[in-house]
Amino acid sequence: MNKTIGSIRLIGSKRDVEAAQVALKKFLDTDLSESEIRPRIQEIIDKRKLKASILYSGNSIWSKQRIIRNLKQIVKAGVLYRREKPNYIPIGSMLRVPSVDETILTKYFYEFLHLCCGSIAHYNIRGWVTEYPTVEDLRAFFQRNEFGRRVLDDVPEWMTDVKIIVKEIERVLIGDSAQQTLDTLFTEQKPRLTT
Repeated sequence: MNKTIGSIRLIGSKRDVEAAQVALKKFLDTDLSESEIRPRIQEIIDKRKLKASILYSGNSIWSKQRIIRNLKQIVKAGVLYRREKPNYIPIGSMLRVPSVDETILTKYFYEFLHLCCGSIAHYNIRGWVTEYPTVEDLRAFFQRNEFGRRVLDDVPEWMTDVKIIVKEIERVLIGDSAQQTLDTLFTEQKPRLTT
């Protein structure tokens, strides 16, 4: 089912869409900006454990709980895959495909990574896990994504829900004191404009 009410679009089963509509009732007619409304909707998604996909002005709003829960599973395992270490299988002279059996990385977290964090899709979730198989690789990615920037600095200011999640990911992967050091380093490296 797909339902649009003002700037909010709900996608999912009929039951999931109806539950989201009831939970988000107070946001259906609001004058808040997108950057103000996104963390509020994110909070409701997590508190009510909403399963419907929720978009505001065409942009997905992400569940912090779902992503951090999966991240903690990955950190505990130390890797993003379940059994055999990922590898590439060559097909001909130019093409190679990832060979990963099962991943710990969920589809939801994978979509967040390639849609919001400065990564290409790497063909699919298995390709992403083959490229970044360990927690150390994931940590390095968040410090310097595929565009050469810290993920937090690469997220647009209006994507406030994504910024909240990325800050928590950094805290889990790097730790509080290391994150403060990173914040200081990246703040000092930004060029200052003079007039």
